[in-house]
Amino acid sequence: MADNVSAELIRLFYGLWEASSEGRDYVLSNELPESLEKVPRAEAADIRRSLRDLNRIGHLIAKGPLDSGFVTSLVGKDVIKIMEKLRPLVEEERTRLEEPDLFQYVDNLFEASRKAYPDYKPTYKTPERRRLGLPTPG
Repeated sequence: MADNVSAELIRLFYGLWEASSEGRDYVLSNELPESLEKVPRAEAADIRRSLRDLNRIGHLIAKGPLDSGFVTSLVGKDVIKIMEKLRPLVEEERTRLEEPDLFQYVDNLFEASRKAYPDYKPTYKTPERRRLGLPTPG
């Protein structure tokens, strides 16, 4: 990483990454519909907030102050895991809002992560379904 990266920039990166955790957690722990419009309102807001935070991280990389190698070494596989699930929803959101550049720096972050880990194949836990009734002994 470049010598001129300040501690403030690193704190900003970690703050953005941490702030995106609620939406990221929801994405990884749930089956997603084909549209953010069909995700419950509070969770959709968390996902959009997470995408904005990831977009800011991608912007910091694209505009130069943050090194993509530094970022992808820390969170690249997580970015791939999240974005593999979110890409269809992001594309649908771009079409629905008629904003083809919406979250464009998320794409850059995803591409940098894919470049850093070209063979990484994310796996997802299947959400457990709660069974109704009392557990059976035994």
